[in-house]
Amino acid sequence: MSKPKKGKRFKYPLEAVLRVRAIREQQEHDKFIEAEKKVKEEKQKEEKLKQEQHNAYTELSELMAQETLPDRDIIRLRKHHLIILKEKVEDQVRERQYAETQRDKQREKLAQAVKERKIMDKDKDKTKTQWKKIMDKEEAKFLDEIGSINYANQSSKKT
Repeated sequence: MSKPKKGKRFKYPLEAVLRVRAIREQQEHDKFIEAEKKVKEEKQKEEKLKQEQHNAYTELSELMAQETLPDRDIIRLRKHHLIILKEKVEDQVRERQYAETQRDKQREKLAQAVKERKIMDKDKDKTKTQWKKIMDKEEAKFLDEIGSINYANQSSKKT
């Protein structure tokens, strides 16, 4: 904790540190917002791939439901396409999960930066309170001196 100094105005000695902590907090917040955007994008990609996979399965089931069976090559191509789509979906799920873990790590960093800044804010408030107490004591001492000088002047005039 920093110690207050006498003076007409309050000057926090660790103001530079407080500003650095505030800047770091803002930077971590910006990184967290970017991580949130990345997670949202990955979820959208995943949903798009799942929808494409669902459509491909639907097309294949409609093709198989026809009265005449389609050519084996067409079925084989569709099956291969479905396998590729399944792999893409699995890859996208992994990418989304990775983005979510990165977001969670960034959230922890942001929480730590906020905590550090709040500690400095509390220290500044405590230092300011102590400074006010010191200045109140100095003012009381000054007024006591004026009062004692006044009393001395009045008592010397009476004699």
